[in-house]
Amino acid sequence: MKLLYTLPAGASLVACAVASNSPKAYEPKYRLSPIDGSKIALPTAEQLAFQDKEIGVLIHYNIATYIGSDGCNYDPTLVPNQALITALGEIPNSRQDDNPYNYTIEQSPAHKENIVESFVESAQKYNIGHGFYYSVVVNNFLNVQNAEVLNTSLAWGQIWLDGGYVSTQMSDIQSLLEAHQPQAVVFGACDKNSTCVSANPVRWIGKETGEAPEETWSSGTTSDGGDPTSPIFCPAECDTTLQTDDRWFFGVKQPLRSIEEMIDVYHTSVGRNCVLELDLAPDRSGLIPARHAARYKQLGDFIRSCYDNPIAPRDTKPEDEAGSYSLTFDLPTAIDRIVHAKIVDAEEANGTLNVPWTLVSNGTSVGHKKIDLFNKAITVTDV
Repeated sequence: MKLLYTLPAGASLVACAVASNSPKAYEPKYRLSPIDGSKIALPTAEQLAFQDKEIGVLIHYNIATYIGSDGCNYDPTLVPNQALITALGEIPNSRQDDNPYNYTIEQSPAHKENIVESFVESAQKYNIGHGFYYSVVVNNFLNVQNAEVLNTSLAWGQIWLDGGYVSTQMSDIQSLLEAHQPQAVVFGACDKNSTCVSANPVRWIGKETGEAPEETWSSGTTSDGGDPTSPIFCPAECDTTLQTDDRWFFGVKQPLRSIEEMIDVYHTSVGRNCVLELDLAPDRSGLIPARHAARYKQLGDFIRSCYDNPIAPRDTKPEDEAGSYSLTFDLPTAIDRIVHAKIVDAEEANGTLNVPWTLVSNGTSVGHKKIDLFNKAITVTDV
């Protein structure tokens, strides 16, 4: 679960100049293909764990939640960190007395609460991964605020650099990450030149609809389907909203996307090798609205019912050294999708029912997971 942690625009300070002892950019780790000598990007343990989670949430709870009222009166009646693990975003939570800024919850009625600390403690209590996002492009309170938030004995799962960063900020961001949160995966960690501030980068897919390209690779740093020839392992992340019209913050009477559309989002994100980051938008009381919670549950129920117990074949065996495998079922079995989970350059699936083998799906990138859906179910005895 990811706590959104953004900061206000219009800051008056500037980031410090790059020091002469600035850290070196991370060198990608890769191995050489024994077949053609090409570079094959290697993941870190943290990146693999990130992909294994498959779904996370982005909690948007800040001044934008209070549109139509005075944001300075931020005073939620309920901040249910223990139950819902919600947290504050755009108003930074200050823990120091000598702050260089006065745009914090210290200036709100909720000033007695350390929202960040409470969020982290609650997430750890329930064994839920957690992180923060920080917009470094639209402000320059970089060093003090990032050091304040990052400097903790608590290990974070992800840090989201919203909008990336500019070249003059790179050294400072990298130093802070190395000093305080080296284990975190970092969204937006690589710039357009594929220079990265973290050994655990993840990338944006390029849109906020929850849809990845049909072929999405785990390597490459561009905001699209990636690059199978890149030596940089950089998994894709698909962020999207539950509310319609790309609405990230709570909107009174804002319609929700249908369960059918959200199921499609799952298949076009997780099912295309992209970690799904789904928005959570607490209302002005600090709670997730009941109709939102019901839709989230519908999606979770579908995923569990459809994928928790896949059809078990009677037998599975490798056919040859080229990577061909067969599955045999006791009885003719109806199937309407195939889930792949291998790092390969190309794949195809064939099925049969007392007839010659028939191609049922194919593609290139598989990555962490690929779900190929059929237009209609087919009956097979072998795949």
